[in-house]
Amino acid sequence: MGKYYIGKIDESTIPKKRSYDLFTTEKTYSSSTTGSDPTRELIIKVLKFLVPFMILGLAFTVRG
Repeated sequence: MGKYYIGKIDESTIPKKRSYDLFTTEKTYSSSTTGSDPTRELIIKVLKFLVPFMILGLAFTVRG
């Protein structure tokens, strides 16, 4: 382990406490998206499925 030693860590630069709470951030984000339109959510799901196939088709088109 001696050959991997880089140096000492300056503990004064490490924050003592988080400046945010991960769980409240996730709840805030998810609560803002739950009230959205179901049609819009369906479109997003379909696009998430189709976009990789469109990229693959474009790659084969450019290659061939």
